[in-house]
Amino acid sequence: MKRRTRRLLLALFLLLSFFGAASGETEKRRAEPAKPAPTSKEMDKKKAEPPKPITITANRMEANRKLHVVNYLDNVIVRKDDFTIYARRMEFLFDEKMEEIQKITAEGDVRMVDPEKTATADKAVYLNDQDVLILTGNPKIWQGDNVIVGSKMTLLRKEDRSIVEGDGKERVISIFYPSKEGEGSKGGMLPKSKANQEKSSRSKGN
Repeated sequence: MKRRTRRLLLALFLLLSFFGAASGETEKRRAEPAKPAPTSKEMDKKKAEPPKPITITANRMEANRKLHVVNYLDNVIVRKDDFTIYARRMEFLFDEKMEEIQKITAEGDVRMVDPEKTATADKAVYLNDQDVLILTGNPKIWQGDNVIVGSKMTLLRKEDRSIVEGDGKERVISIFYPSKEGEGSKGGMLPKSKANQEKSSRSKGN
């Protein structure tokens, strides 16, 4: 049971890390100076830091070994650092040995939130072997005042790209607010990491 729990948390970590990395692929990345190699002190400090926990809360959990499924039901909340996923239900599909995650499905008022962006959908599916996240059911992604809307959003990490589709009736809508001259981007759809934000601050100060 402990081994299965560790694998479940690892799959959640991959899903959380994937969303943070892939959701910014809606614009071309700007070239930035190479980041200096970490010093030995920095590497030792990083090794000494304990792993950040992933917390899952729900009103009920059900496990079915015959179907290779673990379900979290009713008011499901997954938190890691400052990233949070909300859903009414989350299902984890395992292989026959209940050792490897094959698919994670979140359904019902799905919301993914971090300090820079928010994504909503009726359903989110993560395919572990393909490293792909699929959002359906009126999916939207906000960053600042900017928003992208479609009927289906597919984030492909291995190919380093994302696809937003319409459904024939509704077309893809992208709303971007241009920044004023001399000001930074007003919530551009490409999120900056903390390291890149620090670089920008140093550049402005010089």
